Amino acid sequence: MLSQLFTIGVSVLLVTSIQASITPNKPRDGVIALDMQMEYSSELMKRQVGEHDYFVTPNNWPKIVLPIGSNKDEVLLIVDTGSWLTQVPDVATNCTRCLLPNGKLGLYNSNTSTTAKKTGKKINSDFGGNAFFHGEGVIDDIWISSDFKVPNTLFNDVHDLGSLWPYGILGLAKPPTGEEYENIVWNAYKAGLINKPIVALTQKNSSGNSLQLFLGGYSKSQLVEDYTWTSIAHENFVAHVDFLNINGTKINVNHTLTFDTGNFPVGVNQEVYDGIIGSFPNDPNNKKGSGKIDYNLIKDKTMTVSIYGKSYNVPLIAFIEPDCTSQHCDIIVHVTSWNWGTGFNRFLNLALKYDEGSFIGIAPWKPSNTNDIVSF
Repeated sequence: MLSQLFTIGVSVLLVTSIQASITPNKPRDGVIALDMQMEYSSELMKRQVGEHDYFVTPNNWPKIVLPIGSNKDEVLLIVDTGSWLTQVPDVATNCTRCLLPNGKLGLYNSNTSTTAKKTGKKINSDFGGNAFFHGEGVIDDIWISSDFKVPNTLFNDVHDLGSLWPYGILGLAKPPTGEEYENIVWNAYKAGLINKPIVALTQKNSSGNSLQLFLGGYSKSQLVEDYTWTSIAHENFVAHVDFLNINGTKINVNHTLTFDTGNFPVGVNQEVYDGIIGSFPNDPNNKKGSGKIDYNLIKDKTMTVSIYGKSYNVPLIAFIEPDCTSQHCDIIVHVTSWNWGTGFNRFLNLALKYDEGSFIGIAPWKPSNTNDIVSF
């Protein structure tokens, strides 16, 4: 999740939908495919980080709805590469803002699920301020569709939910050694449902509202070439960014950061921020420092991003709010902690391999309205 929080002062419901499909193959040669659609809210709210004032749109995280337990209680979960534990809001929270995309209340009831096994282990996950999940470890089934489940997954059955996020978390980072069953990817692999313990994320088009999640496989349609795998020991989705090249201007980054779908903006230091903003074309419609750019000035431009010594072409619109085509699009780059969220990383094919240590997989991205789903 966020290494530094962008506090939201009002509740903003980002409407999402989910379609789950299973690609059945022989045992341990399957793929679980989940489509996520997101709508982006452009409501502006003022933020302050350090000495820098700027405006940030509400964070847009990819989310899915998953049924939990024997009663298949539906809950709305952030798909988060920045944490590894699944956090499920329970009816005990008395949360009235934990709404599903259809407007109904989405809470799990561990007391009525006949498949729930309570561990008695207290789990307190704190992300700062009013962002916390306090509860008890529970083992139960997570359903992918009406007749397909990942059995016996341990998660935090949340009884006390912070006010910042009215939803739970589907953590996809690698769990600590010995606690692998606290992760849906590893559990799906151990249950023989997927071929390899690998999670992949893909963006289908450039609008920013069509993210896909794959367990055990990926879509070849959005790949320019195969994944390049790099060992990251037991870290989260980390990557070392060497430099950016925008409009012929090379910006040295030289920093290891987290690709975090539980975050949305792009966090950099002051020097890199100045380099990025200074490399944008002159804009008669927006003053320098306004935090905005005319979409038409950058819509066809790309930048080169060097990660672990390999260069990738990424659309320059990765640095503005998704699906904006106006003359005043919000720039999502800010001076804060080194954490690059969905706004940027949706334009790379990203994967995390859980066994044999941890490996991040990166592949160049291309838009495609078709899917050619294969297992790793």
